[in-house]
Amino acid sequence: MSSSSAASHDAHPTHCENCGAALQGHYCHDCGQSVVNPVRHAGHAMEEVFEAFWHLDGRIFRTLRDLLAPGRVAINYLSGQRAKYVAPLRLFVVLSVLTFFVAQLVIHVETQDTSVELLNEGVERNTNRTQNVNRENKRFATATSIEQIERIRATELAELAEGRDAVSTMLPHVRRPFEIAMEDVNAAAERRTQQLIREQDLTAKEVEKEKAAALKEIQAERSEPLSTPEMDKAKTLAQLEVLRNERVAKQQAELAAIPAARTADRRRLQAEIRETNEAAGCRAAQLEIAAARVSEGTRSRKAAADARIYGETNCDGRLTLFGSDEPWDEELNPLVFSWAPEFVNKWVNRQIAHGKDNVARVQHDPGLFVKAMLGAVPSALFLLVPVFALLLKLAYVGSRRLYLEHLVVALYSHAYLCLAILAFFLLMALDNAITPHWAGFGWISGTLELLLWLWMPVYLWIMQKRVYGNGWLLTSLRYLVIGNLYFVLLGFMVVFITIASIVRM
Repeated sequence: MSSSSAASHDAHPTHCENCGAALQGHYCHDCGQSVVNPVRHAGHAMEEVFEAFWHLDGRIFRTLRDLLAPGRVAINYLSGQRAKYVAPLRLFVVLSVLTFFVAQLVIHVETQDTSVELLNEGVERNTNRTQNVNRENKRFATATSIEQIERIRATELAELAEGRDAVSTMLPHVRRPFEIAMEDVNAAAERRTQQLIREQDLTAKEVEKEKAAALKEIQAERSEPLSTPEMDKAKTLAQLEVLRNERVAKQQAELAAIPAARTADRRRLQAEIRETNEAAGCRAAQLEIAAARVSEGTRSRKAAADARIYGETNCDGRLTLFGSDEPWDEELNPLVFSWAPEFVNKWVNRQIAHGKDNVARVQHDPGLFVKAMLGAVPSALFLLVPVFALLLKLAYVGSRRLYLEHLVVALYSHAYLCLAILAFFLLMALDNAITPHWAGFGWISGTLELLLWLWMPVYLWIMQKRVYGNGWLLTSLRYLVIGNLYFVLLGFMVVFITIASIVRM
């Protein structure tokens, strides 16, 4: 490019490059195009980008200042004073994006830590111990004979022993709470026994005789053949593999004996085999994590990381839909809508499978749920702004205002809500930064946050009164009806979008 042409690019043209009209300033009086070409001026191009999105001139500060006064911006804008304010839709979009961007930075949810306290030290000093003792005392208080006491004692001890024995012996600190609870059961049983001795004037010989008779009956009941032990009782991987192979072999034999024509029965058994393998995998993951915890000592553990490395540890992953007795399975027992084409049913079942997998992820990492919900709120607000405007239109049907006027009110009211929530998150950030060094700031920030939440509904109430000019009683009635309907819709919308976000995570 020659120096003369470069100079011509830098010089201001005499005619508009868009419409050819003669220029008399920095903007064309005919089409409004700027004389500065952003293609040739990078700085001006960046300025236009920020101005198009933020409009960081006097209008934004004037709009935010007047927005603090309930209804002022909406009243002035509807009366024709539009040039000094940021347009309502742009203001709402900018504030909502900024608010929930800040929320993502401020709100942190710690993922679940599966490290276990040394309970043989911690449980003894925990207030839950006292609550457990009181609960056992109440349970035995209903017994009116030595036989009843022994039956309650045997039942509870058996349940606790079953839970304790399901835990690997490599985790004595996890087994300890069961042992403490068993001690509490025995202590409560002995206390109730002493009470009955005093109340019924029983001799030691009579007490021993009743105990022996009760224990004999209990042992006779337990001597009946027991079913195959559940895989979640396996204490080692070798024992788990034996139980799994035995059960799968039995199920496969049953499956082979069913004729091919009985497709429903075959499908049910195939689902049972899959459940057996899933339960074995789940218990294997539990045993692997237990062994890892022992070998790694006091290292902090996160459930999400353990689930990713060793596998899912929730052995109760059955999902039934619409009251079905059989668990849902994408292949063996899918959800089918008879009126829908095949590709729709396949798509629905794929989404259920995604949701089932992602719910397990969310259980291990609650932060994923918080992020999904925070992402759902701005979307829900944006989608419900026109609905809120429609509610205003219906509530003020005799006001002769156009729907777009109600939409302006809805946008500015939502913009204020975003501004207030933004202030709340900024207070949270300051609280997190300052309170650890100055405890008094926690009380200050907590008070300000409470006042901010209390002011938001009052602000909207006053705004509605000023914009529409009705009396306080009529305004209050309309405000309550509109507010209740709107927040019910908002709650449903947030839940729906959150669930959809988790499914598509």
